[in-house]
Amino acid sequence: MRKLLAAAALSVLFSVAGYSQGYPTEWDEYLTPKYYYSLKHEVNKAGGSGAECVEALLAAARRDIASQIKVNVQTVTQFKDHDVNGQAETEYTSSVSFSSDVTLRFVETRTYYDKRKKTGYALAFLSKKDLQDIYDARAGKVTSMLKVAENAEAERKFDVALKYNYWALLLNSTLPPADQPEYGGEPAQWYSRSAIERILDGIKFTFTGRSPEDNLLGLFDVTFEGEPVTTLDYTVNDGLGESGVLQARDGVGPFEFRANMDIRNVDVRVEYTYEDESVSDPEMKLALGEVGRIRFADAYKTGIPVKDAVPKTKRQIKKAKEAIEASAANELAREVNSGFAHTKFSEVRDSAYYVRTINRVLDGLIAKDYESCVDLFSKEGFDTYTRLLNYGNARVIKRGPVKLLNFDGNIYCRSIPMMFSFGNNYKSFMENVVFSFNNDGLINDVTFGLESESLQDILSKTKWEDDAKMVLINFLEGYKTAFALMNIDHISSIFSEDALIITGKRVVRTVIEGGIQLQGEAFEYNRQTKAQYIKNLERSFRSKEYINLKFSNVSVLKTTRGTNTNLYGIQVKQDYFSSNYGDSGYLYLLVDISDQARPLIHVRTWQPEPDPDFGIYGINNL
Repeated sequence: MRKLLAAAALSVLFSVAGYSQGYPTEWDEYLTPKYYYSLKHEVNKAGGSGAECVEALLAAARRDIASQIKVNVQTVTQFKDHDVNGQAETEYTSSVSFSSDVTLRFVETRTYYDKRKKTGYALAFLSKKDLQDIYDARAGKVTSMLKVAENAEAERKFDVALKYNYWALLLNSTLPPADQPEYGGEPAQWYSRSAIERILDGIKFTFTGRSPEDNLLGLFDVTFEGEPVTTLDYTVNDGLGESGVLQARDGVGPFEFRANMDIRNVDVRVEYTYEDESVSDPEMKLALGEVGRIRFADAYKTGIPVKDAVPKTKRQIKKAKEAIEASAANELAREVNSGFAHTKFSEVRDSAYYVRTINRVLDGLIAKDYESCVDLFSKEGFDTYTRLLNYGNARVIKRGPVKLLNFDGNIYCRSIPMMFSFGNNYKSFMENVVFSFNNDGLINDVTFGLESESLQDILSKTKWEDDAKMVLINFLEGYKTAFALMNIDHISSIFSEDALIITGKRVVRTVIEGGIQLQGEAFEYNRQTKAQYIKNLERSFRSKEYINLKFSNVSVLKTTRGTNTNLYGIQVKQDYFSSNYGDSGYLYLLVDISDQARPLIHVRTWQPEPDPDFGIYGINNL
């Protein structure tokens, strides 16, 4: 009899079925194997309110659900490394129990308080189908990341390739083994890890001396399997501490010497975790926290000699500038002709004049005597140059060899590498600055250039008119620069008055449920008129110290709408950084170049991930 009474008492406390226990009958549909659920109830003996009673129970029920999900997601990942002879073997094992706030956002709750019995009831439940949908979406995200990484590696943009391979590796670890996707014909975890190891193994830093423009700047040649990297992030440790994140671009990587210090060698750590950027993706941030950092030994390049880092004298600097000017009419002209075979790309006559002009501008920038070269600019050009100087602490890394382009009489002086840093920002940006000249030989525009791979992708389109290629290059470089310099007038000028503008913004919503504070990622989409878009953009600019856009996976396709044969669709993977916000997503622009002096955007869309139905918005969705 005692056993029966005890069993009955336990049934009252823990039973999860039947109206007789006091909760509403409609709850029964959630207390089935189709759901993860937790039902809590308790007689209110503390004397508090009914609301306080059910809130405490709800918190317990949610913790129960979180525990169930963790058990469900627990996985073990193993990696094995072999030496070159296949003999030695090292095994890495990571056990992951992942239950993110993002997942818990989908947990539904019910509460009920029986005033007569003074008993509270709380139910938390999550459909197993909904959870599977979450896993499927996460697996799709892993696949998307690996696709971005694969394309970035082909473009030699190893910062992007490492970031998304590593993030895919970690996010994949938060999935149950049965839900982990494959990529490239093998498990995603193996693909991503081998890609990271391959890239890190092939990266090499070779010290080439101090910058002739700044004796505190040292320069690396940064290569992958002997070829210049397009972009790569890294830090440098000189034995006294680690630098902020630095950026190599088109094979050139700067680092800073301490004043009056004799440094003989440095250690370099290639950035691959991008933990700081995970704030733009709460699910990724939680994965980084749950899984922990996976160490890749090849990311650490130790003992790089810099003992011949002797500052250059003024005489040596002068000779270097003269050598650049003397070679401009020959070597640089041949380089232009070898890269561009079409008739509108031709040799630059009097190329030494343009190099001397750029040298004067750089001399003034280094000396911070900006007014000394105002006569070399048009009014519009000097205004843009002034904005660039205000962008950050601009430092010239080196000034040659300069790449000159003559397109139909317009001269472009490309690829002057500069480094920009901002206040308390831990990261520096490197940009290849482009100076454009008008017919009077004055600089009428200054922009941040596209990376060499993106540039060549556009120039390689054999069926496109040369005019279209150059207009698109100028447009993309102007677009990127206008956002960096927060030039609202320029941005306004490149949107048509009836443009379709769909903006997306990452928001973090905080919800208090059952005494537990949850933060989840969400994206708000708005269709805006041009006036609304510009007004909101202007308000956003006022709150930011800096903006930097990083483009990868650039794809430009020609299209036709009606009789208009001058439409081009531009798809890019865009990483957006600013002093108080960041996100990563896919940008699509439909650009009309009918008026080549004033290209116009008719459609601008942004999405954080490829849509499961149609992928990335583009020409085919018009």
